[in-house]
Amino acid sequence: MTSDDAQAGSRDIFAMEVVRHGLASIADEMTAVVMRAARSPALREAGDLSSALTDAQGGIIAQGNDLPIHLGVMATTVKALIATVGLAAIQPGDVWILNDVEVGGNHLPDVKIVRPVFVAAELVAFAVSLAHWADVGGGMPGSYHAAATDLWQEGLRMPPVRLVRADAYVEDVLALVKANVRGPMEREGDIRAQVAALRFGEKRLLELVERVSLAGFRSAIAQLHSLAEKQMRSVVASIPDGTYFGWDRIDSDYRTGGSPRVAVNVTVRGSDIDFDFTRSDDAIRSPLNTTRFVANSAVLYVLKAIAGEEIYHADGLARCITLRTRKGSIVDPPLGLPVAAGNHETSQRIVDAIVKALAQAIPERVCAGGCGTAGLLIFSGQRGNGNWWTFYETHGGGEGAHAHRDGCSATRVHLSNMANTPAEFVEREYPLKVLRSAVRAGSGGHGRHAGGNGIRREYLVLQDKVMLTTVFERGVIAPYGLFGGEDGAPFRVTIRRGGETQALDGCANTQLAEGDVVIVESAGGGGYGSRVAAPSAGAAVVEHGTG
Repeated sequence: MTSDDAQAGSRDIFAMEVVRHGLASIADEMTAVVMRAARSPALREAGDLSSALTDAQGGIIAQGNDLPIHLGVMATTVKALIATVGLAAIQPGDVWILNDVEVGGNHLPDVKIVRPVFVAAELVAFAVSLAHWADVGGGMPGSYHAAATDLWQEGLRMPPVRLVRADAYVEDVLALVKANVRGPMEREGDIRAQVAALRFGEKRLLELVERVSLAGFRSAIAQLHSLAEKQMRSVVASIPDGTYFGWDRIDSDYRTGGSPRVAVNVTVRGSDIDFDFTRSDDAIRSPLNTTRFVANSAVLYVLKAIAGEEIYHADGLARCITLRTRKGSIVDPPLGLPVAAGNHETSQRIVDAIVKALAQAIPERVCAGGCGTAGLLIFSGQRGNGNWWTFYETHGGGEGAHAHRDGCSATRVHLSNMANTPAEFVEREYPLKVLRSAVRAGSGGHGRHAGGNGIRREYLVLQDKVMLTTVFERGVIAPYGLFGGEDGAPFRVTIRRGGETQALDGCANTQLAEGDVVIVESAGGGGYGSRVAAPSAGAAVVEHGTG
């Protein structure tokens, strides 16, 4: 190599780093725009959203420091949009809106809004904003219908449609959306916040392209995909070759009393890895199915979690990964079956199945079972003027213990990354009072290293005819210990009413009265290892239930 070649290579690396950090910063700033401008507390306070940038083909080139559950969803949204409407239909000044589970989707409340970015009439990128709307219609406020047997009972289904054309809102589309959701003014505020974030992302991206030139930008993107692939291949190559089987179960299908299984064979060959979910149980007629796009998120999350160092999130990281699902299974259901709760509940069973498989190969790099659920509560009702209010909150819990440390307490485990809503905000905005918010002492499992503790939160209801929706897992099948560690305490939600206490199911819609107290006790993490022996590669993982 000549000195000129070496200097050119150094310039290329420098340009790639400028672009890499610039893209990551843009994605994070897009998230900040939504959180500052949105009307919904779930976006403003809790941050239930993600932001991303893709290349002109829809391949991810940056994603914000947001929710891991959206990793694989954001990676497929724009590709699915292009496949559905065609590149010729995508024009400067467009903004597209979609939530269809078949178009890179996960569940209907997660609404994606997409804006193409053009340089001199040439498409170079897309900006994407995903936000969980507090309501998208359907049979129950908050769009989680525990008794749903099909997708249409869960809310408004939107294939890709133009929300903005030539930088002007398509008012008919906006009116149609608002007419089919509860809290239309709040939803419009969220829409406009997402669109504002996309316009900001476009502005910043054009500034970056001008700084490095269009040719330099494209060269840097190609290098970023290669960098992500190299980093991911290094992670996969660090796992011993072999095939490892893991499985986990959801608590219940809330129909037949069955407990459907998610199963995976993880096969490692050199720097390539295959995830085969075809042995998972059939789809069910309850909201706990999930999509293959969510399975993709779970796969990417686990591999990034075991890496030990940051892997840049570009499309190239998936080049060494194969994912197989079986159409008709609980992780790839037929179109039309409900999926609302499976998005953040069955997805975590996918994570646990993968972790149990990999624990046989790399026991020192995985954690025992954690709280493993969004722990979702949705309170909703109508104000005196007839307008709907909806408050939803996810509840963290205990992290599973690790080979080298105890699990963290009162945290978000695995795919969730939301903040809690401050009690002061809850009490100001809704007819609710937060009586208590504390660590649930003693809920973590014992072991050589102990699982983290869950939380306890109590809500006093200050209005009659409030609907409560519960969506939580790990209430029946407790977070598992590994290698002799004890299980954590299960998740529990109860209502205290007139001196009596009633336990609630993990997927239910219940009407509350003024004076009721709702008590959340989230799950603790499992312990890791017995107190006398450390695990070794190939050691048997403690299984729970039947295979």
